[in-house]
Amino acid sequence: MRFALRWLCLLIALSAGAVRAAETTASPGPTLSRTILALVDLREEKSIRLTRIHSMAEMPLNHLGLSVVYWNIADGLPDPARYPGLRGVITWFAGEPFDDAGAYIAWMGRVIDQGVRCAVLGQPGVRQSAGKPVPLALTNRFFARLGLRDDDGYSDLTYKSRPVVVGPMVGYERPLIGVLPGYPLFRKIDARFTSHLVMRRGGEPVSDSHLIVTGPTGGLVTDGYGRHYDAELNRRLWIIDPFAFFRAVFATDDLPKPDVTTLSGRRLYFSHIDGDGWRNVTEATPFAKDKLSSVDVVRKVAVEPFPDLPVSVAPIVADLDADWKGTADSLAAAERLFALPQVEPASHTWTHPFQWAFFKDYTPQKEAVFLKGGGGPKRSLLERMTGRGLYDAASDGGEGADLGRYAVPRAYLQRPFDLDQEIGGALTYLTRLAPPGKVATLVQWSGDTSPFETALATVRRAGGRNMNGGDARLDADYPSITTVPAIGLPVGAERQIYSAGSNENTYTDLWTNRFYGFQNLIHTVRNTDSPIRLKPFNIYYHMYSGQKTASVNALRRNLEAARAAEVAPVAASTYTRIAEGFYSTRFEPLGDRRWRVWDRGALNTLRFDRASVTAVDFTRSTGVLGQRHHQGSLYVALDPAVAQPVLALMEVERGDVPPAAPRPYLIEGRWAFWGLSVEGEGFAVAASGYGDGAMTWRLPQPGRYTLSAERAGRILWTGEAETDAENRLSLSVTVAAVEPVTLRVRPLPR
Repeated sequence: MRFALRWLCLLIALSAGAVRAAETTASPGPTLSRTILALVDLREEKSIRLTRIHSMAEMPLNHLGLSVVYWNIADGLPDPARYPGLRGVITWFAGEPFDDAGAYIAWMGRVIDQGVRCAVLGQPGVRQSAGKPVPLALTNRFFARLGLRDDDGYSDLTYKSRPVVVGPMVGYERPLIGVLPGYPLFRKIDARFTSHLVMRRGGEPVSDSHLIVTGPTGGLVTDGYGRHYDAELNRRLWIIDPFAFFRAVFATDDLPKPDVTTLSGRRLYFSHIDGDGWRNVTEATPFAKDKLSSVDVVRKVAVEPFPDLPVSVAPIVADLDADWKGTADSLAAAERLFALPQVEPASHTWTHPFQWAFFKDYTPQKEAVFLKGGGGPKRSLLERMTGRGLYDAASDGGEGADLGRYAVPRAYLQRPFDLDQEIGGALTYLTRLAPPGKVATLVQWSGDTSPFETALATVRRAGGRNMNGGDARLDADYPSITTVPAIGLPVGAERQIYSAGSNENTYTDLWTNRFYGFQNLIHTVRNTDSPIRLKPFNIYYHMYSGQKTASVNALRRNLEAARAAEVAPVAASTYTRIAEGFYSTRFEPLGDRRWRVWDRGALNTLRFDRASVTAVDFTRSTGVLGQRHHQGSLYVALDPAVAQPVLALMEVERGDVPPAAPRPYLIEGRWAFWGLSVEGEGFAVAASGYGDGAMTWRLPQPGRYTLSAERAGRILWTGEAETDAENRLSLSVTVAAVEPVTLRVRPLPR
């Protein structure tokens, strides 16, 4: 029975958003601007991945529904016309990067005049040109756009300064304590701007300096007052609330927000395993006595007992292929895993590159030094699996061989590197190992998880998806959202999708001690769900977690926590499609809080913040499955079977009960749903998912209803349920639905 093939075809169709369309037009009219242009200086920050904007600001911007694109000012100033739908510009300079600050001031003025808002953090970059001071009159043209005037003064001794205005967005992760940084003397000259932090020297109001402001053209955060850096702990903390600041600067309240954290009204869940440690012999009790491999322990402990929790398993092909280091046992272990219904085959590449930049301009001669130096077969199995060597091979004189903490550029290097084999070849190989109908499409990046542009393009050309990197942590060891990454990273014209959680490496000091540490994942899971939902629930680990008793127990605790949570589980490749949909989604405004949604791919949740008394107006909407209020936000579930849904909102009197509606709608459910059709006072809907189908619907009429789950005209399950006082119908469909089913809900005679 080729259920996996049919399910894959369904996912492809849904991610294309082309099953049927409601109220469609040939092409959209003007769409809402969601793009923020980040001006960065890569002479200072080296790469987009390492910039302050990407590592700190982009995640809050993504949460607010905004997509960030980058421009390196070392290449001059960009033409704004190349960015259709430009909503704002953001800068976060550490110094004075412009040779012609006057040209930059004029450029920014033109951009603001076009209605584009500007967020300035850190140094504004307008005080010097090529090391020479910029005339104050010219500098103040820039500051005037942000409601300020520079009075040409600076307070470097702040012991006599005190804050006289501290708005609620100040003190987000660290209050204003200790010795305060020096600051320029900014006077506010535009009453339309709101001051969130005002410092006063001595006791005279005339000395007041406005250090954080927002207004109709944007906002400014003075250097030293946006974030705090603790050099001793190498820790960054936000002083301002970045969500509140960017919300005010870019006016996002009425912007529909594509949401990658939620599906069917529940927190989205996915899990993926990298193949490192596949052939390790376990030390974990009671499996060590039978000399089981780590992969078999993971299968027995973490996969087979959890058919309700899908997982994407990504072997390293060289661990399986007999022409490399594979054995009959390692190959059979993959086949056993891929045969399980909840397992998605994926790839952790063919030879496991450790440092991807090494292969950007690869030649066999460049790598030959590592073979001569004995970096391959003499290394321990643990070194091969984690890339942690006993020496830095750059000392052997290899050209361009600065590998940092890695001893060799990849785990298996006895044959020349081949990018097509590494990507498409691995996907094809692993697809052949899987049962008919299952296809490996996901590449889980290995090593430093920093692929170059051509590697990402190779995945796309192979018809695949990509994920890994990011290492999200938010716990006692990482007590800041600065260690919660953005959805993805632009790499040239391509995009890397980050995983939603960190793996056990960061919890175990790179797999050297505290092998129980991964059990602390639950703190990040909780903290990224409250007080606001920032990330899906993601359990991401390696096969070597099956090696130690403590790590096996930690893994099992995490899975039990996932089983107990209210989640909507999906395969990891499905999450990558949802994440890609975040960047492609467009909103066509139709007036009166009504929008048509375009090009969303597999993304089927929109969010509206500060919306406790806002609800879907179903009489003016099409292609909407349901709605749910959570943490003051309204989560709207779109129907994947409708290519361009139309969503309209209205105000309601209460936000503590499901809003009334003239038709049935989904409140929350564990499965994915599509193709909702009203049938009299009941409805029918297609569904698929993992585990029992717990769900809650809101019906127009109270009463008792009969329920059925069908497949190909055959009834698989029936039941009855009654609505509660708020017309909620809660049920749990106890049928396997990895292969889609049709649910029918009909009223019983009253």
